[in-house]
Amino acid sequence: MVYIGRDRVQIGPWKASGTAASLIPFPAQDRLPVEVVHKTIHKAIEHGFTAAFTAALSPSQAEPFFNAGFSLHEELHLLRRDLDSEVVVARGATRRARRADWDEILELDALAFQEFWQFDRVALADAIRATPRHRFQVIKSEPVHGYHVTGLAGINAYIQRVAVHPEAQRMGYGNALVNDSLQWAWRNGASVAQVNTQVTNERAVALYEQCGFSFASHRLLVLHHDFKRDDTDPQLETPLYT
Repeated sequence: MVYIGRDRVQIGPWKASGTAASLIPFPAQDRLPVEVVHKTIHKAIEHGFTAAFTAALSPSQAEPFFNAGFSLHEELHLLRRDLDSEVVVARGATRRARRADWDEILELDALAFQEFWQFDRVALADAIRATPRHRFQVIKSEPVHGYHVTGLAGINAYIQRVAVHPEAQRMGYGNALVNDSLQWAWRNGASVAQVNTQVTNERAVALYEQCGFSFASHRLLVLHHDFKRDDTDPQLETPLYT
């Protein structure tokens, strides 16, 4: 973690990559100052990274990254749903995920998503611990046909992942997973749920709309930067980090 004043940026490997960094900003206000982004690049290069991807950012959060040399990698739909009543869930459709399920989960995840978005063990672990509380469930089937990871932070629920094996689609598993996520979030005090998905993923968009989600007023942006020597500035003050 890089600390610069009241701003923080988490720097870690992009999935299991040894060269690309994942940058997750925690700005003190709406967005990071551009000089903080430059210092983050400097620190990422010090740690041996040669490129970076950002987390999904709002347009205002993305602006200082654009100004620091990042470019657009992909736009994502952002969808939201108010949680004003309990969601009905089919009893026994899911169960708690176990460590023994991880191989099957990652296999089906690789089949469900394009290569860039596929989870490895690092990315799955990051999604699970991204929020103070989480729910990690799988479809009760042999083998595992689908799973979801949902996080909770205050009154906000975040559907981090929903994946169904391609050969098990159109069987209601997607609805079961999303509804399990929403019921858990509502029972634990969330008043709104959010999810993002690729603009080209029409099947996922249709699933979320069927489950009561609607489009937010803006899309999210994932940005990329290949570092060069001129990205480092010897005048930059080295931030504290842990």
